[in-house]
Amino acid sequence: MQNSPEYTKELERLHSRKSFGTATGAPKVLTDFLIDHPVTSILDFGCGKGTPLDSLKSESMDIYSYDPIMHPIELPESVDLVYSRDVLEHIEPEQIDSVLENLFTIGTKYQHHFIACHPSKKGLSDGRNAHLIVEKPQWWKDKIQQIPGWNIIHESIQGPKIKKIRHLTIEIVKYTVILEKVDK
Repeated sequence: MQNSPEYTKELERLHSRKSFGTATGAPKVLTDFLIDHPVTSILDFGCGKGTPLDSLKSESMDIYSYDPIMHPIELPESVDLVYSRDVLEHIEPEQIDSVLENLFTIGTKYQHHFIACHPSKKGLSDGRNAHLIVEKPQWWKDKIQQIPGWNIIHESIQGPKIKKIRHLTIEIVKYTVILEKVDK
C-alpha cells in the first residue's frame, strides 16, 4: 500500500501532533466480537503511534500493528481478522479500491472497520481536510459490498452528533461494519 510522496509528508506532519494517532486499548465492540468468533491473528491496519491491540496478544494470538509512518511493517500475507479504526477515511481516494482489495485478500475470516463519515477537525497543509474521504455510511457499505466473497454480519451507525470545534459545527457520524468471509 503506497501513499503518494506528498501525502506521506502530510501524514508525517499529522503524526507529529500529540493528538493524532493515539488510540489505546481494544474497543469493547471488538473484544465482544472475539468472544464468539475466535481468531488467532489480527492485522491492526493504521494503528497510529501506539499498538492499541497489543493487550490481545497471547501465545495463541498474533497481532500485526501497521501504520505507514509510525509502524511501517511488511504486511502479513494472511490473518484471521483485519481491523481498522478511524483509518479508511484517511486513504487517498484514488487508492481506496486497491487498499480495500488488499485488506480483503489478507483477511481470511473477518473484516472489522470503524469509519468516520464526517470531516476531521484537522487539516492538511494544502487546505484539504485530514479525512480525505468524507462519505455517508451507505457509500462505504456499497464500496465494501463490491468486493466479492464477504457478507456483512454486523453494522451500526453512531450519530449524527453535533460537535462544535472553534468556528466549525460538525455532524459526527461513525460507521462500524463487520464482515465474514463466505465459504466457497
